[in-house]
Amino acid sequence: MDRSVEADYLIFRMGEREKTFFARLGISHKTEKPKQSMFDIVRQMIEAKLNPNGFVDASERLFFKKHCIPTAPLEQKPRRSSQTVRNIVQNGKTTADDMTLMSARSVPDSDLSTIFERDAKSDNVNMHNENGIDKGESDDIFNEDSIDNVTRNLLQSSHSRVSASSRRMRPAWLERRDTVESDDFNFDENEEVPLKYLKNQQSHKIPITKTTELYKVACVLCGVVPLASYIRQVTTNNVNLRCSMLVAKSIKPIAISLVRDEKVLYLDVSENNIGALGVMYIAEMLTTNTYITELNLNCTYPGKEGLKVLAETLAENTSVKILRLEGNKIQHTETHLITDIIENVRTLKELYLGHNAIGHDGGCQLAKCLETNTTLRILDIQWNHIRRQSASALCKALAENVGLRSLELSWNGLGKEGCIALASSLPKNKTLKTLSINSNRVDMLSLRFLLHGLVRNEGLKILRMGGNPVTTDGAKAVLRAVQSSKICNLEQVDLEDISVDERFEEIMKKLFVSKGVKVSHGEIINFGNKVEEKPHDPHDLTPFEPVLVLVEYMRIDNLRLIDFFQYLDTSSRDRLSKSDLRDGVANLGIPLTEHHLDLVMEKVDLKQDGYIDLEEFMAVHREVSRQVTTRTTKAKQKGKEDEGLVSLRKILRDIVEKRNKANKEKASNKHSQGQGKGTTQGRDRVIAKNKSLTVTKPTFSRDSPSKAKAA
Repeated sequence: MDRSVEADYLIFRMGEREKTFFARLGISHKTEKPKQSMFDIVRQMIEAKLNPNGFVDASERLFFKKHCIPTAPLEQKPRRSSQTVRNIVQNGKTTADDMTLMSARSVPDSDLSTIFERDAKSDNVNMHNENGIDKGESDDIFNEDSIDNVTRNLLQSSHSRVSASSRRMRPAWLERRDTVESDDFNFDENEEVPLKYLKNQQSHKIPITKTTELYKVACVLCGVVPLASYIRQVTTNNVNLRCSMLVAKSIKPIAISLVRDEKVLYLDVSENNIGALGVMYIAEMLTTNTYITELNLNCTYPGKEGLKVLAETLAENTSVKILRLEGNKIQHTETHLITDIIENVRTLKELYLGHNAIGHDGGCQLAKCLETNTTLRILDIQWNHIRRQSASALCKALAENVGLRSLELSWNGLGKEGCIALASSLPKNKTLKTLSINSNRVDMLSLRFLLHGLVRNEGLKILRMGGNPVTTDGAKAVLRAVQSSKICNLEQVDLEDISVDERFEEIMKKLFVSKGVKVSHGEIINFGNKVEEKPHDPHDLTPFEPVLVLVEYMRIDNLRLIDFFQYLDTSSRDRLSKSDLRDGVANLGIPLTEHHLDLVMEKVDLKQDGYIDLEEFMAVHREVSRQVTTRTTKAKQKGKEDEGLVSLRKILRDIVEKRNKANKEKASNKHSQGQGKGTTQGRDRVIAKNKSLTVTKPTFSRDSPSKAKAA
């Protein structure tokens, strides 16, 4: 349908869809009139009484279901007054006259709510236009205040060019694009809420259920940049935000997103200075979240206020089993909040309070709490300045406690008082399995009291007492006590950082064989009264200078410098690396250590480039040969020989003879098996037979580097 030049008429330039649409309205596109009044078209649409299910297009169904105004021509059906409609809409009741009017107009009861209220003056107006339509009724139908959006869009739709005259002929209300609905606008027939309440009614918002989406929305509301690592981990069971530079403001959206989360079981926000406010956010979240089982608040510094809120909220939580509060500078004045958590949180199984400052008063408060507690299984209070009386009180509490399975007391100060109390409590306690008292000032005197209680204990499986000044004798006393006890069931004894001797090792082996106890200890002490004799090595070259050894070896094995260099230079690069030197010396059987090779590289490598070339080797060879000649001359002048050179040459001769003997045996074995032809040993024998011949290029094998002597 296209808008014509005249705004009140429609020209039928329709496709199949438009033809079907108007055919259902009873309007033929083959009408004799080339154009038809807009009022006539809308009038027929209203009078059509079409079934909404008869339209295939959703927009057509919506239009006729909600927005068509049922009306009738004035000369055929009586018209209902606006007062009657107003009574029906407001009171929800109809009279007999109203029902007569409704039946005369053939309008269903459900369509009454879609009828617009008409002005009282329009009831008395009976003006007819040229087409026989009531003027007052037509004004009422197409009034800007009474028309709906869908009808307005239908009347304004046009795909053709509109002339200036057509725009001038349009009603003024069509030119205005008001988005605010009129006060007289009524909603569809199925709406039961009065109009005055509908104006203030807000649309129903779809709830956000995904944790990631809720976190992003919470970040926007809190003015925080979303944390990418949290978004990645929140879909798993573990959320680790350790050392993420979080503050209380950035913890708030995380807590909001986890209120109804069912996936996360482990939350770690340790080593983030979130303070008391951040801990409060997490504590408030735990009042609703019943899925998080482990909460790590190490080094978050909750303070007294944060611990108070945490103690109150955890009492209502039924899921948290592991709580970590290490390194939070908890003082003795805040220990009563810790005891509240232990007493009121019945699901709590593990509590870690290490590296705080509970002190004397805090230790005594914890001792009273542990006497009656039956739910806590693991308690860690290491590095808490617990000394003497407070340590004694804690150890005495173990006699009454039946819940703890592991107690960590390392790096405190049990001393004599604590060991005496522990000795009296261990025989009575049968539930404690692991006891750690490392670095607790347990000396030899305190150890005696401790061992009296240890040998009468039946439940302890692991004992850790390393770092105490008990010496080697104390370590052996512990093993003897465990060995002699008939009821002690220890499986592991940790004596770390305690030095032991050979006697301790013997006792340890016997204990392992008899009871299967595993013992860990410190270094083994070797006493000075025992001298270990090393077997004599006749080929030891340690006292000699390594460069002198190589020069004398060439003299003993009758090798020229260039032959020796070529033998070592296996890659033919005209230079030797340390690995080349190591491989060549090993093949020749010269027992030089790695330290000797370092000295050779340091002295011969004159250019300091990491390689030895022939020129450098020749320079050092001349210098060492000059020194050997000088030493020999001085010895002859004194009428004796140089003992150092004599012993070195003797060792080198033995090495050469030993190597040659091994090569001959190897060659004879190969020759007997028919594999002696073409071997290096065969070449050595040919060279030995032809020593009187002159050769241009000496040849020798890796097994026997003896050079061919030039005539």
